[in-house]
Amino acid sequence: MNALRHLSLALALGCLATLAAQEPLRVEYFLDTDPGYGAGAVLTDVRVGPNTLTFDLSAAAAGAHVLYVRSQDSQGRWSPTMARPLFVDSYQDIVRVEYYFDGDDPGRGKATPVALPEQSYKAHFELPLALDVSSLALGGHTLSVRALDRFDQWTDLVTRPFTIVEGGSGPIDPEPQVEADLLRLEYFFDTDPGYGRATPLAAPRTGANAYVMDFTAVEPGAHILGLRAADLSGRWSATVSRPLYVVPPAEGRIIALEYFFDDNDPGEGRAVAVGLPADSSQPFAFGVDVDGLALGDHQLNVRGCDADGRWSLLSSRPFSISDATGIVWTMPLSIRAEGSAMVLTSGARTADWHVEVVSLSGLRLHSCPWPAGQERLALRLPPHTAVIVRVADPASGRLTLRKLVPQK
Repeated sequence: MNALRHLSLALALGCLATLAAQEPLRVEYFLDTDPGYGAGAVLTDVRVGPNTLTFDLSAAAAGAHVLYVRSQDSQGRWSPTMARPLFVDSYQDIVRVEYYFDGDDPGRGKATPVALPEQSYKAHFELPLALDVSSLALGGHTLSVRALDRFDQWTDLVTRPFTIVEGGSGPIDPEPQVEADLLRLEYFFDTDPGYGRATPLAAPRTGANAYVMDFTAVEPGAHILGLRAADLSGRWSATVSRPLYVVPPAEGRIIALEYFFDDNDPGEGRAVAVGLPADSSQPFAFGVDVDGLALGDHQLNVRGCDADGRWSLLSSRPFSISDATGIVWTMPLSIRAEGSAMVLTSGARTADWHVEVVSLSGLRLHSCPWPAGQERLALRLPPHTAVIVRVADPASGRLTLRKLVPQK
């Protein structure tokens, strides 16, 4: 890890040599402060004409400097001192890389370390991460990684969402199957495109697998993640469904996030807490643990606390758990912002719904019916104004609620 930093600089040593154009007796250099003639660092094997000189900068502090070079001939005469500005990069010679999961930051230098390769001088290197996920439950998680260089400078955190799924195939016949590598592992959000048509995950194997999924193109809010696998014989497992929630960058001022089910609200700050990533400029997702819930209808409620200590309900969505279908939304609905407009989309419905849009101050902005035969509804909103969208099904008594921030 203590590889020297070097600078290679091409110079034509005509002006550095003396007027007699003889080979220089001594070529020396220094940074910033002149130590005096003959007291600089020496360069060897230098001749009159083009030269590629390599300077040892291992002792230089990070930041801007001026490099000086001069030469002396055999008669003791010194050339003028040539000056060149340069910048020493502070992110070299990484001495530690560490990671943690789900926002549980133990502090710099205290997270799980990663074994580092020997480094030569270069600003970047590839580092495969062998993550220990044995203690993590199935479902959505976040990975946070940072590095420390030998100048005691920490990088910013890099945070990525990932999901742990249980590998293995679901045999059709009752005969026990020998564990084998999987032929395909695929996932989808909310709507099943059909077997073999969902988004594939690379190199699946039986056992616990950690995969990083890109949620940047997924609409913010609550979703159901569907996962399934095909074995080497082409037999598909049952589809495993897991609720998750995608948090958009627009809600980056949130300092706490939690969820609860149905009417079982333990109070603000006391529900199931969600770990937040350090980088709020990127969307991230967290998994919702439904273990322990009975079969039947439920309501998922997600709320957040802003930097001023104010809690607000971000989303509330009804869902159902059954042995046959797993987990499904009982009000399949998309609510998204398009500029200063709000667009609601829903598939075939047998009952009319009612839409109400309210400002955070309680002012009603819209109140209108949504006929069952109409799949799309667009409403104009005040620009850059956060609102609460409430969609109710009077026939069933179900309700979907969503906080929405129009895009700039």
